[in-house]
Amino acid sequence: MDRHTPLLSVEDLVTEFRTPDGIVHAVDRVSYSVWPGETLAVVGESGSGKSVTAMSILGLVQQPPGRIVGGRVVFEGRDLLQMSPREMRGVRGKSIAMIFQDPMTSMNPVFTVGFQITEAMLAHGNMTKREAQDRTIAMLSTVGVPDAAMRFHQYPHQYSGGMRQRALIAMAIANRPRLLIADEPTTALDVTIQAQVFETLRMAQAETEAAMILITHDLGLVAELADRVVVMYGGRVVETADVRVLFHAPRHPYTVGLLKSLPRIDGRAERLSPIPGAPPSLIHLPSGCPFHPRCALSNDRALCRSERPPLRELGPNHRSACHFAEELVDARGLPA
Repeated sequence: MDRHTPLLSVEDLVTEFRTPDGIVHAVDRVSYSVWPGETLAVVGESGSGKSVTAMSILGLVQQPPGRIVGGRVVFEGRDLLQMSPREMRGVRGKSIAMIFQDPMTSMNPVFTVGFQITEAMLAHGNMTKREAQDRTIAMLSTVGVPDAAMRFHQYPHQYSGGMRQRALIAMAIANRPRLLIADEPTTALDVTIQAQVFETLRMAQAETEAAMILITHDLGLVAELADRVVVMYGGRVVETADVRVLFHAPRHPYTVGLLKSLPRIDGRAERLSPIPGAPPSLIHLPSGCPFHPRCALSNDRALCRSERPPLRELGPNHRSACHFAEELVDARGLPA
């Protein structure tokens, strides 16, 4: 793959869900790219469309009630949305692998962990059962599962939460995918285990040289692992930037709100400042900018209420969907 060509390009993706209350606009013209070897973080509150975008990429949106209405998802030159179910099964688990949020429900409780990882390799790889078993034990050892040869024969319930998550990572990297998608990989884990899983993700990426989409609301994890960041709100992308630029010079009020709600350890005893209000209904989005009812920068300006702001260039690799982005100067949200 040419390093000057995106590995994955999501272009104007639209995914909806039909419900008794109306149509949920879960993903609304979302576009972003992932480059070979990089880690792209996708952040936002629950309901912002992060995970549904990933499920749409992999063709895992249940239809009905969901449906992909429009857009393209181009992976290594091919539009995944135009593939047959059989072709997509050849991509999932081999070229693109996903690490799901809940390791307990992501593994079959009636089969051993080793059997499940071995089967994933045999489904996509040209190897014998013995070779697959040997590689499974090697993968479990790589991600830090102790006594891997013995653990190979154990069931998911015999693993701790952190160890199950490591086993899922081993399964994801077993076929050396080109792209890893990690969906809130540390949500159910305590802080100590989270740090260990972070390091496991780093090792997994080094093992496969894969690009990674990291879906999270944990900005600390973003700062540790990401190269670039996509911020989503109300099913839309509202800001994209390199990770250092985003943390030091955000240009969307929602991003500023996320950063101001993050505890600091640099000695500044500032009170955390939550974002007022609640995320919008994806059935009845506000007119104009979807963030304007919660936005201090808007000040009820007519433009914010009436026109949806385009995602526009503000600098190298930095785009924002805010009419008044230039009025923000740093992560504290101070006016210019």
